Amino acid sequence: MKKIPFLTIISLIVLITSCEYDNYDEPSVVFSGKLLYNGENFLFDGNPSRGVLKVIQKGFGKVDTGIGIKINEQGEFQQLLFPGEYWLTLNNNPYPFEFTDFESLGAGLGYDSIYMNLRKSVEMNFEVKPYFHISDFTAEVDGDNLLLRCNVSINTDTREPAPRVVFARGYAGTGIIVNGNSACARAVRAIITDNGTVEVTLPIFDGVTAYRQVYTNNFRDYAYCRISLELEGITNYYLFSNIVKVENVPLNKE
Repeated sequence: MKKIPFLTIISLIVLITSCEYDNYDEPSVVFSGKLLYNGENFLFDGNPSRGVLKVIQKGFGKVDTGIGIKINEQGEFQQLLFPGEYWLTLNNNPYPFEFTDFESLGAGLGYDSIYMNLRKSVEMNFEVKPYFHISDFTAEVDGDNLLLRCNVSINTDTREPAPRVVFARGYAGTGIIVNGNSACARAVRAIITDNGTVEVTLPIFDGVTAYRQVYTNNFRDYAYCRISLELEGITNYYLFSNIVKVENVPLNKE
């Protein structure tokens, strides 16, 4: 009987295993869409760690915790997936907005899910209702600070009563992408139950989170700014304004 070298046996096992893996389809389905409010893009955090939507596959003898769908600052998402059957739902967190398509199952119990049989690329939009509106957002240079202001009004068109606003946060960055992960940020106490105005000042020079301290060797004379609202009892997700560009940001302190 002719002996087969041990390395040859190992090579054959690797080859067979590789062939088995090659039998699986590659990711080829694009699941895309937008979050909308009153027909317009719903402005979102955009921070990758603040995921909301996720898809779950059942079966195959595995426990699937889900694939998070990244949503950008404009409320848009695009995810490449394998063809197959999925359940679309929300991460089990409280949010400062409601989804029309996903009802809460109760505190801590998660949300409804939507069955999807993805055989080809699909675009789906989802309606969102924030508990508060952010309007008339402005940002400007005020001496050695960036001064951010906005008006806040309660949305009476939600299923559940709106928790009150407890904090406002301001953010500044050197590029058009500004979100809750921006290093140049400041939080101020802001209590609003119905309507009001919030104001946040971001230092340009002084302090570890000042614009020129965070972005060293930064010779841009502009900044991109944004503001957010934290609601009572909802500590990880905020409501966000649009992003505005502030010109004539001083390079040096007078």
